Amino acid sequence: MDLINQTITGWQKFMSFIGNIAAAQTAKTIGRYNEKLAYEQAQYERKKAAVREKVFNTIERPRFVKQQAAQYSNFFVNALRTGAEFREGTTPFLVGIENKNNQMLDLALADYNNEVLVNDQINQSLLLEAKGRGERLKGDLTARTEMFKAAGSLLTMGYKSNQAGSLVIV
Repeated sequence: MDLINQTITGWQKFMSFIGNIAAAQTAKTIGRYNEKLAYEQAQYERKKAAVREKVFNTIERPRFVKQQAAQYSNFFVNALRTGAEFREGTTPFLVGIENKNNQMLDLALADYNNEVLVNDQINQSLLLEAKGRGERLKGDLTARTEMFKAAGSLLTMGYKSNQAGSLVIV
């Protein structure tokens, strides 16, 4: 009965050795997959940032500038309708300058907000890439641990076989 228990325990340890090798390969594969997935997500974020920038520069910003021009034209026409002179130093002129000033500030803020959004998306992509590299490292470290376990199991079997003078799978 003792020999049967030793044989069963030996086979369990041998299978543990095989399982450790399989776990190591699985950890590496999962790490590589997660790294690739994070890289793809990062690429997607960079594409979104590029699209965002292109849409802003070709559609939103020109539309905003055109809208501001129309608003200023309406202000100018309304100022002239009042019958007041529109010349340097007069109230309509000063209000016009204030309106232009506010429009320039609004446009600068829109440019800034767009730049922040684009940079945020690019930073997000960089974080995703770093996360992917971390996943790859985690998989490699887990694989290394499993290989050390397998080697330890194999060395234990070898040591016991050497002590017994014959193959011992324990």
